Amino acid sequence: MGAMSDQKDPAQAQNDGGDELAKLKELAARAQADLQNAKARMEKEGQEIRSFAMQGLIEKLLPTISNFQRAFEHLPEELSDHDWIKGLYATEQQLMADLQSVGLQKIESMGQAVDPQIHEVLQAAEGEKDIIVQVLEEGYSLNGKTIRPAKVIVGSGE
Repeated sequence: MGAMSDQKDPAQAQNDGGDELAKLKELAARAQADLQNAKARMEKEGQEIRSFAMQGLIEKLLPTISNFQRAFEHLPEELSDHDWIKGLYATEQQLMADLQSVGLQKIESMGQAVDPQIHEVLQAAEGEKDIIVQVLEEGYSLNGKTIRPAKVIVGSGE
């Protein structure tokens, strides 16, 4: 009889097996959810790292872009039709198009109301109060985040 008491009732054994199966299924579901969360977190972190690296590079290029723009603004009239100048202008335009394709946008400022989030006011001059009357240096945003505020002169209301 001792041997019989060590054996489990078949219904009890099946119930114990079902409980174990349910626990294993729950454990597998949690592991799968953890894996999906980790994958999503890694993708987000990777995107943030790429974005940060791109922002650093673009910020280093902005002074060069500004120098191109200043040079074209002060180009002597007699040189404006020169093929070499046209080539430089086309190169600058291609650079700007490439940077725009990765999210760089020029901040439109002229005639706009001052916004301290995107404008750095350097001085006031005649004109409508708090309206930008001159842009000294273009500002830029990258994927909606201001990376360089526009340097502007605003109207003093006089």
